[in-house]
Amino acid sequence: MQKLAKEEEREEAERKAERRLKRQRMMAAQDPDTSEEAKDVDSDSDKGSERGSESAEEGNHVTRVVPADIPLHESLAPSKDSLELEKATRTVFLANVCTSAITDKSAKKTLLAHMGSFLSSLPEPLAGKPDHKVESIRFRSTAYAGTALPKKAAFAKKELMSATTKSTNAYVVYSTAFAAREAVKKLNGTMVLDRHLRVDGVAHPAKTDHRRCVFVGNLGFVDDESMLDQGGENERKRSKIPSDIEEGLWRQFGKAGAVESVRVVRDEKTRVGKGFAYVQFEDPNSVEAALLFNEKKYPPMLPRVLRVVRAKAVRKTANASAAARPDPRNARNGNKPRIYQPKTTSEMSSLQGRAGKLLGKAGAAQFKKKDAASGANGTVMGKKGDGKVVEGIARTPESIVFEGYRASSKNGRPKDLKMGGAKKGKGKPKSKSSTRASSWRKAGGKKTS
Repeated sequence: MQKLAKEEEREEAERKAERRLKRQRMMAAQDPDTSEEAKDVDSDSDKGSERGSESAEEGNHVTRVVPADIPLHESLAPSKDSLELEKATRTVFLANVCTSAITDKSAKKTLLAHMGSFLSSLPEPLAGKPDHKVESIRFRSTAYAGTALPKKAAFAKKELMSATTKSTNAYVVYSTAFAAREAVKKLNGTMVLDRHLRVDGVAHPAKTDHRRCVFVGNLGFVDDESMLDQGGENERKRSKIPSDIEEGLWRQFGKAGAVESVRVVRDEKTRVGKGFAYVQFEDPNSVEAALLFNEKKYPPMLPRVLRVVRAKAVRKTANASAAARPDPRNARNGNKPRIYQPKTTSEMSSLQGRAGKLLGKAGAAQFKKKDAASGANGTVMGKKGDGKVVEGIARTPESIVFEGYRASSKNGRPKDLKMGGAKKGKGKPKSKSSTRASSWRKAGGKKTS
């Protein structure tokens, strides 16, 4: 029994040492400053294992040896969302990348070398942190020729649709978040493979400022229209010089000032342009110079006549205003219950305006409250002596004015509503007896009671 108790104590001590070693290694992975403490713990655990082995030799029992690399339990491992967020801080977005980087290996090496050209000027990373380097690059939003093959197969075969656009997008992953932040500052607007790069952060993208932005319309939908198969007699010839919308905007509007970003709005799948783009400058004063490009064309890259206007704020667009309007289908608007508001006529609006000028805001509010007691279309709701609620027409049809003329008793009322008493003369039915009586009265006869 004593031997069993000693074995249990020894096993419990080994389990505690293993758990303590796991915690220390996790802390060392998160914070490099604790690496020395982890080494001390490793030495203590080694001494403990030696003492355990000595006691095991005394008791003729073999003890377990603690492995050097202990796998981390899944409950202690970081979640997938936290890993994706950490990777997003190390990733930058590239726009206007030349498509030759996909089809040509040397062009891809040139792009990667350009993305890592500033890493040598960065300070050395802290102890325990990885070195600054470019880990990977992946291309997105690429126009592929044909829809029969999946995107991966088309990418492997390098079958691109160069007629749609000569640029694509990409994501570059760095080893550290600091290198990704510096890439946005130093590489945005630089040229590689004869094209201007737009570099933006993924976790913290640059904000759009309408005061530094212009809207460019009447752009071409595809870059090279001569390569498209029109079919039949209307087939275009290859003599037309192809355009380059995105790069043309970078070069032409760069004459007005330093360009921060060019965003050409395209279809998500086909990469066909929608005919407009946004150009944002670093200085708001450059917008004035860019407005001079309105109603002008700059071939061969921009062969169409441009429409250049100031960009509007997002809150002033139709979608933003529609989203801000309350939904009339909801029973409640915020914390206030929905109340029926009758449509006011022009006469009521005029009276309310006059009351506001003559009586002030308080008097106008009282007038409006008093006027709200009456329903729509001149309906008055009140009480009689018996206490019953009465609803009727407050004005006669003669007092109601329609489109340009005053109504009579014949108009503006239902047929089953009797007003003005019984009709005389024309309203009586005609028969043989009534005809004889009228002729007898005309001849001088007397009317009997």
